[in-house]
Amino acid sequence: MKRVLCLIDSLGPGGAQRQMVGLAALLSEGEGMTKVITYHDIPFYAPFLKENGVEYECVSCGRGVLNRLWKIRDAINTFDPDVVISFLDTPNILTSLLRMNNQKWRLIVSERNTSQKKGLRELIKFNSYRFADFVVPNAFSQEQFIKHHFPFLSPKVVTIPNFVDLDFFVPPAIRAKSNSPEIIIVASIRPSKNVINLIDAVAALKAKGHRFHLSWYGKSEEFKDYLGHCSERIQQCGVSDVIDLKDKTYHIKECYQEADFFCLPSFYEGTPNALCEALACGLPIACSGVCDNPRYVNEGENGVLFNPYNVESMVAAFDKLFSLEEFEYMDYCRRSREKAEALLSKDRFAKSYWNLIS
Repeated sequence: MKRVLCLIDSLGPGGAQRQMVGLAALLSEGEGMTKVITYHDIPFYAPFLKENGVEYECVSCGRGVLNRLWKIRDAINTFDPDVVISFLDTPNILTSLLRMNNQKWRLIVSERNTSQKKGLRELIKFNSYRFADFVVPNAFSQEQFIKHHFPFLSPKVVTIPNFVDLDFFVPPAIRAKSNSPEIIIVASIRPSKNVINLIDAVAALKAKGHRFHLSWYGKSEEFKDYLGHCSERIQQCGVSDVIDLKDKTYHIKECYQEADFFCLPSFYEGTPNALCEALACGLPIACSGVCDNPRYVNEGENGVLFNPYNVESMVAAFDKLFSLEEFEYMDYCRRSREKAEALLSKDRFAKSYWNLIS
């Protein structure tokens, strides 16, 4: 039996955290004994780990990077793992530094987004990965970035896209094309998600006479000033009646099932959890044609792609979706679900990680 320790910064309500706790639960179902460690006490997903019988510990680190490093080292040594899997930049760097002086356990570092430049942070991070056994992006575009800019890591890079629970995220029993569709966005409201251009596109669609409503689930205390700026833009554009900025919710499945379309206007992405869940729920997609998004959204088959920097491109994408005939809309719904089943299953995800662990 393999002992696997998973390290992430917190169990907050983020996409990386969702994939980490899901991975820990899947590994516990297999041939492993799994424990999750964090160093920030945000226990949003702690109940999920408890329900799935996964041990969880939040390490009290105090202040200072070195103090955090030693406390995490002690927690790892106490569990005595065969393999450590870390998610997100800072945990990846910390475990890579610890791996430099410890050959007992193997290390898998997981990249959860796509890098947009080769700056100082990237130089530090990717050079620290020299001490990892595997580097696992969740997007093929990130694999290309790593191999191009840090070719010495190429033999270690293995892309494993996200998974989605296909038994939980399912299409509704009844779905039909609406004359006044509900559009859903699930993403943290921050600059990289391209909220301002989306608001401008909504204003243009309203001016053209389209009837619709858009709900964006993703308010974040971390970007409170930007949220205020977005709220002001909504008022300035006169679209407060057709767009709502909402808190994150535990009941997101029901929101997908009640929606007619899904949108993700980000400037860049890894493999977005929300996109995976929307596909599994059989929603037609409008999203930016960046990074790995075209892998999951085929123009004219299950959605439309647009240029996130161009409001007119965004408006044209929604024009196409709104103009779908009933039979076309239902075909888009069916193909989205088929995409999820073909590319995003739990079995594929767990098997890919087990191949590395073994």
